[in-house]
Amino acid sequence: MRVMQKGLMAALLLGSALASAAPADSFPQRPVTIVVPFTPGGAVDIVARTVAAGLSEKWSQSVVVENKAGAGGAIGIQSVARAKPDGYTLLLGSVGPVTVNPSLGPVGYDVATELAPVVLLAKTPAVLVTLPSAPVDDVAQFVKQAKAQPGGLNYGSAGTGNITHLVSEYFLSSAGLAANHIPYKGSAPAITDMLGGRLDFMFDVVPTAQPLIKSGKYKALAVTTIKRSDVLPDVPTLDELGYKGFDVSSWFSLMAPAGTPDAVIGEINAAVNDVLRSDASRERLAAIGAYGAGGTPEQLGEFVRSETARWKKLIDERGIRAN
Repeated sequence: MRVMQKGLMAALLLGSALASAAPADSFPQRPVTIVVPFTPGGAVDIVARTVAAGLSEKWSQSVVVENKAGAGGAIGIQSVARAKPDGYTLLLGSVGPVTVNPSLGPVGYDVATELAPVVLLAKTPAVLVTLPSAPVDDVAQFVKQAKAQPGGLNYGSAGTGNITHLVSEYFLSSAGLAANHIPYKGSAPAITDMLGGRLDFMFDVVPTAQPLIKSGKYKALAVTTIKRSDVLPDVPTLDELGYKGFDVSSWFSLMAPAGTPDAVIGEINAAVNDVLRSDASRERLAAIGAYGAGGTPEQLGEFVRSETARWKKLIDERGIRAN
């Protein structure tokens, strides 16, 4: 009997050791949650649900999108940072909460120490727009007009520190221009005032700008990425127009709680890269003017560090402060 008990104990210990030695081989064994730190319906949410649908199909396991909005994304990010680091709770991170907000003031989380990079999901450019009635037809004319009226042009954004604000300041700095910033609580009221003629220009993101450009309500002058937008192929890039190296995008990433095993992160990374290469995902992302990115966790980590440094430098130089 004693021999049988010893044999049983040895078998249990061996099984436990094997299970802990290869966590990624059995991942996932239960539903995975992707936390979106914003309300449903925006581009961040669409990207999350696109990836979740692809992973659910690939893994034959439920992948749930959970919206936890509030405090500029801090509530959702904090919930992921404090979650068990096992790969079953992930964050849909974006440029503002991950790389901008920490330079604007206390946020209650530390991306570098509390989150682990998994994979860059997608990017979408912003686009410089005016109204069809504006007396400019290209960026050169726009710059000439702005220089003739230093600080006289008004531009709107979806809020201080939002990518629509920072890309505007980045361009103004690059072109040696000054303009009056009017921040709004979200993109909808900014667009309303833009269409109403109360603003002179905006750097709107392609998902919201593209329908207005197609309908003739916006005049598009340039996009902000090195590559032209597939949904706005006739709109030149700022890089093409002489602003060499100008490359700013709104982007989306997948991150995990710090301490998540490398094997699990690797498993998720490989699966997401497969999803991003699928026709279904490409079509869904293209519909909002985005394109899949992909890559390794290390590449995302380096990208986040470079974006954080870029925006901190701009925020400090331009004296940008949170409202």
